[in-house]
Amino acid sequence: MNLSRPDRPDRLDRLAAEYALGTSPPRVRRRLAAIARRDTVVAAALDEWSQRLAVLGTALPEVDPPARTWDRISARLGWSATADARPSWWNRLAVWRAATAVFLAAAVALGVLQTVGKRAPAPGIVVILAGSDAKPAMIATAAPGEEVLHVKSIGATLPPAGRVFELWGLPKGAAPRALGVIPAGAVVELPTRSAAVALLASFPALAVSVEPPGGSPTGAPTGPVVFTGQVEQMF
Repeated sequence: MNLSRPDRPDRLDRLAAEYALGTSPPRVRRRLAAIARRDTVVAAALDEWSQRLAVLGTALPEVDPPARTWDRISARLGWSATADARPSWWNRLAVWRAATAVFLAAAVALGVLQTVGKRAPAPGIVVILAGSDAKPAMIATAAPGEEVLHVKSIGATLPPAGRVFELWGLPKGAAPRALGVIPAGAVVELPTRSAAVALLASFPALAVSVEPPGGSPTGAPTGPVVFTGQVEQMF
């Protein structure tokens, strides 16, 4: 498989993004790593995505949580407060899985901002939209003070021929709210006509459906919902 061919940049970008995110199957990761050792184009693509995510370490300030935070985590998980009672490796890992999801969202968002030509402010809201296979397909971000959503497609995320993607806010206990048709492009902007951070913060989650050209004619999703994601506040 020659991923460095000029007609395969989208496929290489998608595979490199999944490799850096850690969502590639083990067999694919091993094969990509082997190819990168002899193919400088593939190696550069993997390194580029790693650099995009690595900015998290320098972009976010260190924060020392108060002691009561660990006490609450221990109490919720039913761990003993005594020094002799040590949680199992699996339980310790479970705690960090939740934290990693949030930090990963921030890292991906910061990597997205590096792909935009102008320097964009740090995101206040991040949403990773994934399909039923849990692989990220799109990333939506909103920055304080802006009235626009930045939407980044990961790899070759395209609607079926003759159809478009439409973004929806999913308010709790209410009907989906249309946020706009997603234009074609690797990184696009959706005007919100109001503070984007406040708008997204009012939804627990977002979704993307497949609609006819121009968007849903009914004001509600008419086609299949292909991607969903939780809204994460990065303040």
